[in-house]
Amino acid sequence: MKRNNGLYITLCAVLLVLLFLPLLQQLTGWVKVKKLNGAVVEVEQPKLTFESYKEQSFQGQLEQYAAAHFGFHEPIIRVYNQYLWSCYRKTYAADVIVGKDKWLYGGMQLRDHYQQAAYDYASDNKALVQKLEKDLDLLKKVLRLLDEQGTKLFFLICPNKDDVYPEHHPKHGYVMGDGVRAVDYYTIAFAENGINYLDVNAWFQQIKDTVSYPLFTHSGMHWSNIACAYASDSIFRYMEKLTGKNMPDLSYGSKYGADPRSPDRDLERCMNLLWKIKPLDYYYVPVKVVPDSTAQKLNLITVGDSFFWNMTYTLPMDKIFESYRYWYYFSSVFFDPNHDHVSQLNLKKELQQADVVMISLCTTQMYDINRGFLSQTLIQLSNDPAYLDARINAAVERIKNVMRNTPEWYESLQEKAVKRGKDLEQLMNDEARYLIDQNPERFL
Repeated sequence: MKRNNGLYITLCAVLLVLLFLPLLQQLTGWVKVKKLNGAVVEVEQPKLTFESYKEQSFQGQLEQYAAAHFGFHEPIIRVYNQYLWSCYRKTYAADVIVGKDKWLYGGMQLRDHYQQAAYDYASDNKALVQKLEKDLDLLKKVLRLLDEQGTKLFFLICPNKDDVYPEHHPKHGYVMGDGVRAVDYYTIAFAENGINYLDVNAWFQQIKDTVSYPLFTHSGMHWSNIACAYASDSIFRYMEKLTGKNMPDLSYGSKYGADPRSPDRDLERCMNLLWKIKPLDYYYVPVKVVPDSTAQKLNLITVGDSFFWNMTYTLPMDKIFESYRYWYYFSSVFFDPNHDHVSQLNLKKELQQADVVMISLCTTQMYDINRGFLSQTLIQLSNDPAYLDARINAAVERIKNVMRNTPEWYESLQEKAVKRGKDLEQLMNDEARYLIDQNPERFL
Protein backbone atom coordinates (compact mmCIF):
# COMPACT_ATOMS: atom_id res chain seq x y z
CA MET A 1 0.00 0.00 0.00
CA LYS A 2 2.83 2.39 0.84
CA ARG A 3 4.40 1.70 -2.53
CA ASN A 4 1.13 2.51 -4.27
CA ASN A 5 0.76 5.74 -2.27
CA GLY A 6 4.28 6.74 -3.26
CA LEU A 7 3.52 6.02 -6.90
CA TYR A 8 0.30 8.04 -6.77
CA ILE A 9 2.08 10.93 -5.10
CA THR A 10 4.81 10.84 -7.74
CA LEU A 11 2.31 10.74 -10.61
CA CYS A 12 0.31 13.57 -9.04
CA ALA A 13 3.44 15.67 -8.64
CA VAL A 14 4.46 15.03 -12.26
CA LEU A 15 0.96 15.97 -13.42
CA LEU A 16 1.02 19.20 -11.43
CA VAL A 17 4.42 20.10 -12.81
CA LEU A 18 3.22 19.46 -16.36
CA LEU A 19 0.12 21.56 -15.74
CA PHE A 20 2.00 24.51 -14.30
CA LEU A 21 5.04 24.45 -16.62
CA PRO A 22 3.19 26.23 -19.48
CA LEU A 23 2.03 28.91 -17.04
CA LEU A 24 5.57 29.35 -15.72
CA GLN A 25 6.87 29.58 -19.28
CA GLN A 26 4.22 32.13 -20.22
CA LEU A 27 5.05 34.32 -17.24
CA THR A 28 8.85 34.09 -17.32
CA GLY A 29 9.91 32.77 -20.75
CA TRP A 30 12.65 30.82 -18.98
CA VAL A 31 13.07 28.41 -21.93
CA LYS A 32 14.06 29.87 -25.30
CA VAL A 33 11.82 28.39 -28.00
CA LYS A 34 12.07 28.59 -31.77
CA LYS A 35 9.55 30.99 -33.28
CA LEU A 36 7.00 29.71 -35.77
CA ASN A 37 7.58 30.45 -39.45
CA GLY A 38 5.16 32.28 -41.69
CA ALA A 39 2.98 35.34 -41.22
CA VAL A 40 2.03 35.81 -37.57
CA VAL A 41 -0.70 38.20 -36.46
CA GLU A 42 0.25 39.60 -33.08
CA VAL A 43 -2.59 39.48 -30.54
CA GLU A 44 -2.31 42.27 -27.98
CA GLN A 45 -3.25 41.68 -24.35
CA PRO A 46 -6.73 43.18 -23.86
CA LYS A 47 -7.47 45.73 -21.17
CA LEU A 48 -10.38 45.10 -18.85
CA THR A 49 -12.87 47.95 -18.82
CA PHE A 50 -16.47 48.16 -17.68
CA GLU A 51 -17.65 48.64 -21.26
CA SER A 52 -15.62 45.70 -22.69
CA TYR A 53 -16.87 43.43 -19.87
CA LYS A 54 -20.46 44.57 -20.29
CA GLU A 55 -20.37 44.06 -24.07
CA GLN A 56 -18.64 40.67 -23.56
CA SER A 57 -15.84 41.63 -25.94
CA PHE A 58 -13.13 41.31 -23.26
CA GLN A 59 -13.77 37.62 -22.75
CA GLY A 60 -13.31 36.80 -26.41
CA GLN A 61 -10.21 38.97 -26.71
CA LEU A 62 -8.68 37.37 -23.62
CA GLU A 63 -9.37 33.91 -25.03
CA GLN A 64 -7.61 34.83 -28.29
CA TYR A 65 -4.64 36.26 -26.40
CA ALA A 66 -4.32 33.17 -24.18
CA ALA A 67 -4.50 30.85 -27.18
CA ALA A 68 -1.63 32.72 -28.89
CA HIS A 69 0.61 33.19 -25.82
CA PHE A 70 0.32 30.12 -23.62
CA GLY A 71 3.63 28.66 -22.53
CA PHE A 72 5.43 26.33 -24.97
CA HIS A 73 2.90 27.35 -27.65
CA GLU A 74 5.45 27.02 -30.47
CA PRO A 75 6.83 23.50 -29.74
CA ILE A 76 3.33 22.16 -29.03
CA ILE A 77 2.16 23.46 -32.40
CA ARG A 78 5.17 21.81 -34.10
CA VAL A 79 4.48 18.47 -32.39
CA TYR A 80 0.84 18.58 -33.49
CA ASN A 81 1.76 19.55 -37.05
CA GLN A 82 4.30 16.73 -37.24
CA TYR A 83 1.64 14.29 -36.04
CA LEU A 84 -0.76 15.43 -38.78
CA TRP A 85 1.92 15.17 -41.45
CA SER A 86 3.47 11.85 -40.39
CA CYS A 87 0.18 10.03 -39.80
CA TYR A 88 -2.21 11.59 -42.31
CA ARG A 89 -0.12 13.66 -44.77
CA LYS A 90 -2.16 16.70 -43.81
CA THR A 91 -1.35 20.27 -42.89
CA TYR A 92 -3.30 23.24 -41.57
CA ALA A 93 -0.74 25.71 -42.88
CA ALA A 94 -2.49 28.51 -44.74
CA ASP A 95 -2.41 28.10 -48.53
CA VAL A 96 -0.16 24.99 -48.44
CA ILE A 97 -1.65 22.07 -50.38
CA VAL A 98 -0.24 18.53 -50.15
CA GLY A 99 0.08 16.78 -53.51
CA LYS A 100 1.24 13.32 -54.50
CA ASP A 101 4.70 12.00 -53.60
CA LYS A 102 5.04 14.53 -50.72
CA TRP A 103 5.02 17.46 -53.14
CA LEU A 104 3.73 20.74 -51.78
CA TYR A 105 1.86 23.40 -53.75
CA GLY A 106 0.44 26.84 -53.09
CA GLY A 107 -3.34 27.00 -53.04
CA MET A 108 -3.48 30.16 -55.16
CA GLN A 109 -1.18 28.57 -57.75
CA LEU A 110 -3.47 25.56 -58.03
CA ARG A 111 -6.50 27.81 -58.40
CA ASP A 112 -4.73 29.67 -61.19
CA HIS A 113 -3.72 26.45 -62.96
CA TYR A 114 -7.28 25.10 -62.84
CA GLN A 115 -8.73 28.38 -64.18
CA GLN A 116 -10.48 29.30 -60.94
CA ALA A 117 -8.45 32.35 -59.85
CA ALA A 118 -10.18 34.72 -62.27
CA TYR A 119 -13.20 35.03 -59.98
CA ASP A 120 -11.01 36.47 -57.22
CA TYR A 121 -10.57 39.55 -59.42
CA ALA A 122 -13.81 39.90 -61.37
CA SER A 123 -17.39 38.66 -61.34
CA ASP A 124 -17.12 37.01 -64.75
CA ASN A 125 -14.76 36.52 -67.68
CA LYS A 126 -16.04 39.59 -69.53
CA ALA A 127 -15.29 41.90 -66.61
CA LEU A 128 -11.86 40.33 -66.12
CA VAL A 129 -10.92 40.72 -69.79
CA GLN A 130 -11.94 44.39 -69.62
CA LYS A 131 -9.60 44.85 -66.65
CA LEU A 132 -6.75 43.01 -68.42
CA GLU A 133 -7.29 45.13 -71.55
CA LYS A 134 -7.14 48.33 -69.51
CA ASP A 135 -3.84 47.28 -67.88
CA LEU A 136 -2.46 46.22 -71.26
CA ASP A 137 -3.24 49.67 -72.66
CA LEU A 138 -1.36 51.26 -69.74
CA LEU A 139 1.61 48.95 -70.33
CA LYS A 140 1.76 49.88 -74.04
CA LYS A 141 1.78 53.60 -73.24
CA VAL A 142 4.44 53.27 -70.52
CA LEU A 143 6.64 51.14 -72.77
CA ARG A 144 6.44 53.78 -75.51
CA LEU A 145 7.23 56.67 -73.15
CA LEU A 146 10.18 54.85 -71.59
CA ASP A 147 11.48 53.84 -74.99
CA GLU A 148 11.43 57.49 -76.12
CA GLN A 149 13.79 58.40 -73.27
CA GLY A 150 16.09 55.42 -73.89
CA THR A 151 14.90 53.10 -71.12
CA LYS A 152 13.91 49.59 -72.18
CA LEU A 153 11.00 47.85 -70.48
CA PHE A 154 10.16 44.17 -70.71
CA PHE A 155 7.89 41.71 -68.95
CA LEU A 156 9.31 38.56 -67.35
CA ILE A 157 6.70 35.81 -66.90
CA CYS A 158 8.10 33.77 -64.01
CA PRO A 159 7.29 30.05 -63.88
CA ASN A 160 4.41 28.43 -62.02
CA LYS A 161 5.18 25.15 -60.23
CA ASP A 162 1.66 23.91 -60.91
CA ASP A 163 2.14 24.38 -64.67
CA VAL A 164 5.62 22.85 -64.78
CA TYR A 165 4.93 19.81 -62.57
CA PRO A 166 1.19 19.03 -62.78
CA GLU A 167 1.85 15.28 -62.39
CA HIS A 168 2.22 15.74 -58.63
CA HIS A 169 -1.04 17.62 -58.12
CA PRO A 170 -3.42 16.37 -55.40
CA LYS A 171 -5.58 13.47 -56.52
CA HIS A 172 -8.79 15.10 -55.38
CA GLY A 173 -10.25 18.53 -54.80
CA TYR A 174 -9.46 20.35 -58.06
CA VAL A 175 -11.37 20.33 -61.35
CA MET A 176 -10.80 22.51 -64.39
CA GLY A 177 -12.88 25.68 -64.28
CA ASP A 178 -13.89 28.06 -67.06
CA GLY A 179 -12.22 31.28 -65.92
CA VAL A 180 -9.81 33.20 -68.14
CA ARG A 181 -6.17 32.80 -67.07
CA ALA A 182 -4.26 36.07 -67.08
CA VAL A 183 -1.10 34.37 -68.37
CA ASP A 184 -2.98 32.92 -71.35
CA TYR A 185 -4.49 36.29 -72.21
CA TYR A 186 -1.24 38.23 -71.91
CA THR A 187 1.05 35.85 -73.80
CA ILE A 188 -1.20 36.29 -76.83
CA ALA A 189 -1.73 40.01 -76.28
CA PHE A 190 1.98 40.71 -75.76
CA ALA A 191 2.87 39.05 -79.04
CA GLU A 192 0.10 40.85 -80.94
CA ASN A 193 0.93 44.29 -79.51
CA GLY A 194 4.71 44.20 -79.72
CA ILE A 195 5.30 44.07 -75.95
CA ASN A 196 8.79 42.94 -74.98
CA TYR A 197 8.42 39.79 -72.89
CA LEU A 198 10.16 36.56 -71.92
CA ASP A 199 7.96 33.59 -71.00
CA VAL A 200 9.98 31.45 -68.57
CA ASN A 201 6.82 29.56 -67.58
CA ALA A 202 6.37 28.09 -71.06
CA TRP A 203 10.12 27.53 -71.42
CA PHE A 204 10.34 25.51 -68.20
CA GLN A 205 7.46 23.31 -69.31
CA GLN A 206 9.43 22.49 -72.47
CA ILE A 207 12.76 21.66 -70.79
CA LYS A 208 11.68 19.98 -67.54
CA ASP A 209 12.35 16.46 -68.88
CA THR A 210 15.75 17.34 -70.37
CA VAL A 211 17.53 19.12 -67.49
CA SER A 212 19.49 17.31 -64.77
CA TYR A 213 18.29 19.48 -61.90
CA PRO A 214 14.86 20.29 -60.41
CA LEU A 215 13.20 23.42 -61.77
CA PHE A 216 11.18 23.50 -58.54
CA THR A 217 11.91 21.64 -55.32
CA HIS A 218 9.26 19.35 -53.87
CA SER A 219 8.79 21.66 -50.87
CA GLY A 220 9.21 25.12 -52.42
CA MET A 221 6.84 27.51 -54.19
CA HIS A 222 9.43 29.50 -56.17
CA TRP A 223 11.70 28.34 -58.97
CA SER A 224 14.64 26.51 -57.46
CA ASN A 225 17.80 28.53 -56.89
CA ILE A 226 19.74 26.39 -59.36
CA ALA A 227 17.04 26.76 -62.04
CA CYS A 228 17.01 30.52 -61.50
CA ALA A 229 20.80 30.67 -61.77
CA TYR A 230 20.84 28.91 -65.15
CA ALA A 231 17.77 30.77 -66.48
CA SER A 232 19.27 34.14 -65.55
CA ASP A 233 21.88 33.83 -68.29
CA SER A 234 19.11 33.77 -70.90
CA ILE A 235 17.33 36.65 -69.17
CA PHE A 236 20.50 38.75 -69.31
CA ARG A 237 21.03 37.89 -72.96
CA TYR A 238 17.53 39.21 -73.60
CA MET A 239 18.48 42.46 -71.85
CA GLU A 240 21.50 42.66 -74.16
CA LYS A 241 19.23 42.30 -77.16
CA LEU A 242 16.93 45.09 -75.96
CA THR A 243 19.66 47.57 -75.06
CA GLY A 244 22.27 46.65 -77.66
CA LYS A 245 24.88 46.64 -74.86
CA ASN A 246 27.34 43.87 -74.05
CA MET A 247 26.60 42.66 -70.52
CA PRO A 248 28.98 40.53 -68.41
CA ASP A 249 28.84 36.81 -69.18
CA LEU A 250 28.31 34.13 -66.51
CA SER A 251 30.24 30.91 -65.98
CA TYR A 252 28.93 27.95 -64.00
CA GLY A 253 30.74 25.34 -61.93
CA SER A 254 29.54 21.82 -61.18
CA LYS A 255 26.22 21.42 -59.42
CA TYR A 256 26.23 19.99 -55.91
CA GLY A 257 23.72 18.90 -53.30
CA ALA A 258 23.46 20.83 -50.04
CA ASP A 259 21.14 21.71 -47.20
CA PRO A 260 18.22 23.82 -48.43
CA ARG A 261 18.65 27.56 -48.78
CA SER A 262 15.97 30.18 -48.90
CA PRO A 263 13.49 29.96 -50.53
CA ASP A 264 13.87 26.33 -51.70
CA ARG A 265 11.69 24.96 -48.87
CA ASP A 266 9.47 27.94 -48.15
CA LEU A 267 6.22 25.95 -48.27
CA GLU A 268 7.62 23.32 -45.93
CA ARG A 269 8.80 26.01 -43.50
CA CYS A 270 5.24 27.32 -43.30
CA MET A 271 4.12 23.89 -42.06
CA ASN A 272 6.26 24.28 -38.89
CA LEU A 273 7.26 20.63 -38.55
CA LEU A 274 9.77 19.04 -36.19
CA TRP A 275 11.74 17.29 -38.95
CA LYS A 276 12.48 18.01 -42.59
CA ILE A 277 10.50 16.27 -45.30
CA LYS A 278 12.27 13.75 -47.48
CA PRO A 279 13.17 13.09 -50.30
CA LEU A 280 15.56 15.99 -50.61
CA ASP A 281 16.18 17.59 -54.00
CA TYR A 282 18.21 20.66 -53.16
CA TYR A 283 20.97 21.38 -55.66
CA TYR A 284 23.09 24.47 -56.21
CA VAL A 285 25.69 25.72 -58.64
CA PRO A 286 28.54 28.23 -58.20
CA VAL A 287 28.23 31.24 -60.51
CA LYS A 288 31.02 33.59 -61.54
CA VAL A 289 31.31 36.55 -63.89
CA VAL A 290 33.67 36.09 -66.85
CA PRO A 291 36.28 38.91 -66.97
CA ASP A 292 35.56 41.13 -69.97
CA SER A 293 36.88 44.68 -70.32
CA THR A 294 34.26 45.47 -72.98
CA ALA A 295 31.28 44.46 -70.84
CA GLN A 296 28.88 47.14 -69.55
CA LYS A 297 27.08 47.02 -66.22
CA LEU A 298 23.48 48.19 -66.65
CA ASN A 299 21.20 50.02 -64.23
CA LEU A 300 18.25 47.70 -63.60
CA ILE A 301 14.90 48.38 -61.92
CA THR A 302 12.77 45.34 -61.12
CA VAL A 303 9.10 45.80 -60.29
CA GLY A 304 7.57 42.55 -59.20
CA ASP A 305 6.86 39.75 -56.79
CA SER A 306 9.10 37.51 -54.70
CA PHE A 307 10.58 35.48 -57.60
CA PHE A 308 13.28 38.09 -58.12
CA TRP A 309 14.72 37.28 -54.69
CA ASN A 310 16.22 34.06 -56.11
CA MET A 311 18.43 36.08 -58.44
CA THR A 312 19.77 38.11 -55.55
CA TYR A 313 20.43 34.92 -53.56
CA THR A 314 22.28 33.00 -56.28
CA LEU A 315 24.05 35.55 -58.50
CA PRO A 316 26.90 38.04 -57.96
CA MET A 317 24.55 40.92 -58.80
CA ASP A 318 27.06 43.65 -57.89
CA LYS A 319 29.40 42.35 -60.59
CA ILE A 320 26.63 42.12 -63.18
CA PHE A 321 24.78 45.42 -62.68
CA GLU A 322 25.82 48.94 -61.81
CA SER A 323 22.64 49.07 -59.70
CA TYR A 324 19.64 46.76 -59.35
CA ARG A 325 16.79 48.46 -57.54
CA TYR A 326 13.95 46.18 -56.45
CA TRP A 327 10.48 47.73 -56.10
CA TYR A 328 8.73 44.86 -54.36
CA TYR A 329 5.05 44.87 -55.42
CA PHE A 330 5.62 48.59 -56.09
CA SER A 331 5.67 49.13 -52.35
CA SER A 332 8.89 48.36 -50.44
CA VAL A 333 12.22 49.32 -51.99
CA PHE A 334 15.30 47.10 -51.69
CA PHE A 335 18.97 47.48 -52.71
CA ASP A 336 18.63 51.25 -52.61
CA PRO A 337 20.62 53.02 -49.89
CA ASN A 338 18.45 56.15 -50.06
CA HIS A 339 14.89 54.83 -50.13
CA ASP A 340 12.74 52.27 -48.29
CA HIS A 341 9.36 52.83 -49.95
CA VAL A 342 8.23 53.86 -53.41
CA SER A 343 6.47 56.90 -51.94
CA GLN A 344 9.95 58.35 -51.28
CA LEU A 345 11.07 58.00 -54.90
CA ASN A 346 11.33 60.62 -57.60
CA LEU A 347 9.75 58.16 -60.00
CA LYS A 348 10.50 60.05 -63.18
CA LYS A 349 14.17 60.56 -62.29
CA GLU A 350 14.65 56.93 -61.26
CA LEU A 351 13.16 55.62 -64.50
CA GLN A 352 15.19 58.05 -66.64
CA GLN A 353 18.41 56.83 -65.03
CA ALA A 354 17.60 53.15 -65.61
CA ASP A 355 18.79 51.20 -68.64
CA VAL A 356 16.23 48.42 -68.16
CA VAL A 357 12.95 48.12 -66.29
CA MET A 358 11.86 44.52 -65.72
CA ILE A 359 8.30 43.81 -64.61
CA SER A 360 8.74 40.36 -63.07
CA LEU A 361 5.60 38.45 -62.08
CA CYS A 362 4.61 34.81 -61.78
CA THR A 363 1.38 33.68 -63.40
CA THR A 364 -0.73 34.06 -60.26
CA GLN A 365 0.21 37.75 -59.95
CA MET A 366 -0.53 38.65 -63.57
CA TYR A 367 -4.18 39.37 -62.88
CA ASP A 368 -2.99 42.79 -61.71
CA ILE A 369 0.10 43.89 -63.65
CA ASN A 370 -0.50 47.54 -62.80
CA ARG A 371 -0.37 47.70 -58.97
CA GLY A 372 -0.10 51.47 -59.30
CA PHE A 373 3.25 51.34 -61.09
CA LEU A 374 1.93 51.72 -64.63
CA SER A 375 -0.59 54.40 -63.65
CA GLN A 376 1.87 56.51 -61.72
CA THR A 377 4.60 56.10 -64.32
CA LEU A 378 2.24 57.21 -67.08
CA ILE A 379 1.25 60.32 -65.13
CA GLN A 380 4.82 61.18 -64.11
CA LEU A 381 6.22 60.81 -67.62
CA SER A 382 3.32 62.61 -69.32
CA ASN A 383 3.26 65.78 -67.24
CA ASP A 384 5.49 68.70 -66.37
CA PRO A 385 6.57 68.32 -62.70
CA ALA A 386 5.20 71.71 -61.62
CA TYR A 387 1.92 71.13 -63.41
CA LEU A 388 1.66 67.63 -61.90
CA ASP A 389 2.28 68.94 -58.37
CA ALA A 390 -0.51 71.49 -58.88
CA ARG A 391 -2.89 68.75 -60.02
CA ILE A 392 -2.00 66.58 -57.02
CA ASN A 393 -2.52 69.42 -54.58
CA ALA A 394 -5.87 70.23 -56.16
CA ALA A 395 -6.91 66.58 -55.92
CA VAL A 396 -5.86 66.46 -52.26
CA GLU A 397 -8.09 69.45 -51.49
CA ARG A 398 -11.04 67.86 -53.34
CA ILE A 399 -10.66 64.63 -51.33
CA LYS A 400 -10.35 66.56 -48.05
CA ASN A 401 -13.61 68.39 -48.81
CA VAL A 402 -15.32 65.04 -49.32
CA MET A 403 -13.86 63.87 -45.98
CA ARG A 404 -15.27 66.93 -44.18
CA ASN A 405 -18.69 66.48 -45.78
CA THR A 406 -18.91 62.77 -44.94
CA PRO A 407 -19.71 62.59 -41.18
CA GLU A 408 -18.73 58.95 -40.64
CA TRP A 409 -15.44 59.37 -42.50
CA TYR A 410 -14.59 62.65 -40.74
CA GLU A 411 -15.35 61.22 -37.29
CA SER A 412 -13.16 58.16 -37.94
CA LEU A 413 -10.31 60.46 -39.01
CA GLN A 414 -10.70 62.51 -35.84
CA GLU A 415 -10.49 59.34 -33.72
CA LYS A 416 -7.46 58.13 -35.66
CA ALA A 417 -5.70 61.48 -35.23
CA VAL A 418 -6.24 61.41 -31.46
CA LYS A 419 -5.13 57.78 -31.20
CA ARG A 420 -1.94 58.44 -33.17
CA GLY A 421 -1.28 61.81 -31.56
CA LYS A 422 -1.22 63.42 -35.01
CA ASP A 423 -2.52 66.69 -36.39
CA LEU A 424 -5.91 66.12 -38.05
CA GLU A 425 -5.10 68.25 -41.09
CA GLN A 426 -1.83 66.40 -41.68
CA LEU A 427 -3.58 63.05 -41.31
CA MET A 428 -6.17 64.09 -43.88
CA ASN A 429 -3.37 65.14 -46.25
CA ASP A 430 -1.66 61.75 -45.80
CA GLU A 431 -4.90 59.82 -46.33
CA ALA A 432 -5.74 61.83 -49.46
CA ARG A 433 -2.29 61.30 -50.96
CA TYR A 434 -2.52 57.58 -50.21
CA LEU A 435 -5.80 57.39 -52.14
CA ILE A 436 -4.21 59.22 -55.06
CA ASP A 437 -1.20 56.90 -55.05
CA GLN A 438 -3.48 53.86 -55.15
CA ASN A 439 -5.58 55.16 -58.05
CA PRO A 440 -3.91 58.17 -59.70
CA GLU A 441 -5.94 57.84 -62.90
CA ARG A 442 -9.17 58.40 -61.00
CA PHE A 443 -8.05 61.51 -59.15
CA LEU A 444 -5.64 63.06 -61.66
